Amino acid sequence: MKRLYGTLMAVGLALVVSMCSTSSIQEEEQEYTEAQLGNEKVTIDPVAMEQELLDLVNDHRSSIGENVLQNSPSSYKYAEEHNQYMISHNKLSHDNFNDRATKIAAETNAVSVSENVARYYTSSEIILEAWLNSSSHKEAMEGDFTHTTLSVQLDKDGRPYYTQIFLKVE
Repeated sequence: MKRLYGTLMAVGLALVVSMCSTSSIQEEEQEYTEAQLGNEKVTIDPVAMEQELLDLVNDHRSSIGENVLQNSPSSYKYAEEHNQYMISHNKLSHDNFNDRATKIAAETNAVSVSENVARYYTSSEIILEAWLNSSSHKEAMEGDFTHTTLSVQLDKDGRPYYTQIFLKVE
């Protein structure tokens, strides 16, 4: 019986491996590692992480010839509230974005608003890489914007949630 079970497991594993995507082992290991972060307690400094990630985003924008984004302190409360919402629902989302964007635009005279979200990442470099590997997140990060704000907050288990808002103010 054990031999039959072992054989079935080997055949099943071979089928699964042959049907997997063409992603590299390194990509799969990174995805696995990042997925596991949802189950681990991590320790980060949210304020330091905010500044580090903002600097990396601006460094990236500069490297591709885009303008450096100015800080939008009045929009911070919306990023913070959205993090609190995601934490309370234990999910990553863009829920209520249109309402958030409308309020931000009214307060800042922004003509366009976008956002990127993330959770559980423990390094600014990994978040930046993930956003660059996602066409919609990359588009927001590299878009025609003038201002930004970023909130990093920890859930009760110390896991970080991120909301970065991008604005074009004329």
